[in-house]
Amino acid sequence: MSRDPQSSSESSRPIQRLTGLSTKAKAALVLLTAVVGLMTGILTLRDQLFGPDEPSPPPANVADITNDAEAKSRANRVSDALKECVTTTGRDYEGCGTAGILGAIHIPIGFGVGHVEVNVTSPATFELTSRSESGQVFSLKNFATGEQVRSCTPPGTGGCPQDGRW
Repeated sequence: MSRDPQSSSESSRPIQRLTGLSTKAKAALVLLTAVVGLMTGILTLRDQLFGPDEPSPPPANVADITNDAEAKSRANRVSDALKECVTTTGRDYEGCGTAGILGAIHIPIGFGVGHVEVNVTSPATFELTSRSESGQVFSLKNFATGEQVRSCTPPGTGGCPQDGRW
């Protein structure tokens, strides 16, 4: 009894086309195909359940975290000094944002690592930038409403949270 090629099922057609291979070789290819399909399904399910593998940022060392905390502290202390100056002297931020007045808090004012850059943007607003020895940059913006926004770069490393806000 001969088999009619038209009556064979769709799944057996690829095996029939593998002429020149032994039955064992064909069986091995079918098994290999099934294993690859199964593993692909498992990996897809894993990614759906746990998310794809993403490189995590390198862990920050203790010195970087300490330096970043100090940079944040410098920005906060300068912010507090500016606000205190406005309250006690009746001046605005432009009158209080000088290095001479801020020098009393013993924080280096200016550009560069370990310093706090003071940018008084109006009589009622200011922006501070504090650079850490780790390379992180911490910014503090004070608006006329009194609201403060703290941001940092690069986010997700050292003392800068993933959302870039401190």
